[in-house]
Amino acid sequence: MHIGTRALLAVATAAAVAALAACASGSGDDSTQMPSPGQVAPGSGAFKDVDNAARELVTRQAYWQAPAALDVEQTQRIGLAVGEGEKLTQKINAMLEGTQKTAAGPVEVGPTVKATLRGNAEDVEITPSESVNATTGSDVQMLWTWLVHPKQPTDKLLLTAYLEVPLSNGHVITHEVALTVQVRRTMAFTAWQVLTHWGTWSAVVTSLVGAVSWLLRRRRRRTDAPQEEAPEPSVANATA
Repeated sequence: MHIGTRALLAVATAAAVAALAACASGSGDDSTQMPSPGQVAPGSGAFKDVDNAARELVTRQAYWQAPAALDVEQTQRIGLAVGEGEKLTQKINAMLEGTQKTAAGPVEVGPTVKATLRGNAEDVEITPSESVNATTGSDVQMLWTWLVHPKQPTDKLLLTAYLEVPLSNGHVITHEVALTVQVRRTMAFTAWQVLTHWGTWSAVVTSLVGAVSWLLRRRRRRTDAPQEEAPEPSVANATA
């Protein structure tokens, strides 16, 4: 092959190799910039604001402060606390004396938290009492208390606290924290039940009195009825 032709081929080959290298480099840049299917690009997505706001929350332990058992028809105070600290301890000692601590698990909270206690309306009446928020920065000290009035005795009265944690973007995160407590029967409640259901007891007593009276009358009739005298043996033998 002619020397000039060889030189021309070498130059063409070098140009082709350079072009291919440039294309490969360009495609690599595009793959870096474009996210793969199913992957959300950084700084985008519908939940970006929620995720960013949720990062502002802190996780702390929640626990109940309640009596070991409640008395039926007696109003008693119970509380739900989140976090720990001197001010929180002082409030618990002052408002919830004689209660015991029951762990309720970790919850995410922010500077502001709203708590609502609910239960079956047929079993209990619940009145909001007081809330304390001594939180400063990451030092969480929160306490909510309610006045609980059980209506009937039960081994397991279910109470559920609903926590609402507003985020900076307007969204709200919720938690449910449950407590089960025994409600004891009292002598006063038993007496009240007897008086309340006196109509039923009266009907039962009336039925019993009627049955006893009928039995007595029947027995008296049998006693008063004349009895036939048996013939003397001599008469009976003579007849035979």
